[in-house]
Amino acid sequence: MKPRSGPSPHVLVLTEVCDPTADFVLDHLNERGVRFWRLDPGDFPDSLELSAGFDGAWFGEVLGPLRLAELSEIRAVYYRRPSGFKTRAGLSHADAAFVRSQARHALYGVLAALPQVIWLNNPGNMADARVKPYQLAVAASAGLTTPRTLLTNRPNDVVAFGRRMGRIVTKSLSTVVYEDSEAGTGLLYTAEVVEADWADPGIAATAHLFQEVVDRDYEVRLTYVDGQCFAAAIEPDDPDGDLDIRAHGRAVRYAQVRVPVEITTAVRAMMDRLGLLFGAFDFIVRPDGQWVFVEVNPNGQWAWIEQATGLPISAALADILEKGAVE
Repeated sequence: MKPRSGPSPHVLVLTEVCDPTADFVLDHLNERGVRFWRLDPGDFPDSLELSAGFDGAWFGEVLGPLRLAELSEIRAVYYRRPSGFKTRAGLSHADAAFVRSQARHALYGVLAALPQVIWLNNPGNMADARVKPYQLAVAASAGLTTPRTLLTNRPNDVVAFGRRMGRIVTKSLSTVVYEDSEAGTGLLYTAEVVEADWADPGIAATAHLFQEVVDRDYEVRLTYVDGQCFAAAIEPDDPDGDLDIRAHGRAVRYAQVRVPVEITTAVRAMMDRLGLLFGAFDFIVRPDGQWVFVEVNPNGQWAWIEQATGLPISAALADILEKGAVE
């Protein structure tokens, strides 16, 4: 007999076991009586089973130790932070890679093909949106002001760019976690490049992203949720400290801030083009009040902003999933 705990859920929440941010949303779903199943795709095929048939459309089920989801009943998927697919001990590197690839294409392929499902967010769209050169172009075309930028592996071009801009920073093109024997692990933050390093021959090793230093009055974390913009101003206690606000840790102040109409309009246009219902935007606000787009994280953290400011982000996310569940 198949294990089952109540009716088949309408909402799947795909995330790792320890994800306190997801809990903010799930509390709302519980209060509203929305049927959901929180599962980690990384448990497939160890403790999750998939059986799906195709006859013009996919049908079947996802089965766990205590829950079962009929594919035909799924109406919304919240893609938060699932872990990677696991493999059994003793497999060769090639066999393990094969197992993971088959699991990924099977599980996500079937879920992505379900016609009635709302994704928060679609993994394929998120993968495209994470590419910084692409998101910069989309932001500019949507009407947002962007920093002057150079993408190159030629040191001489960095020298010329630095002379034109006066001050420049470099940032990684994707999220990088560094490891140091003394300092431990950490994120690679945006950092200013001093003039002495503009011609560093190491630049030739791969592509590097450089941008002008934007004068900062304060920064804004804008959380976009299906047309709504929740914005918080962030000011460091030490305005002369690191340029990357993340490096200040908790030595910052938060306050809700009004979003200019033109920014709201441009952000909505950008997200429509990216095909996303959620995004965590970073802006620098210049002393003259102009908002400058820095980047958007299509699966960024937001619970800390809600806790610090009271912005109802989790309720807005729950609204999307509840809407999908009842339609």
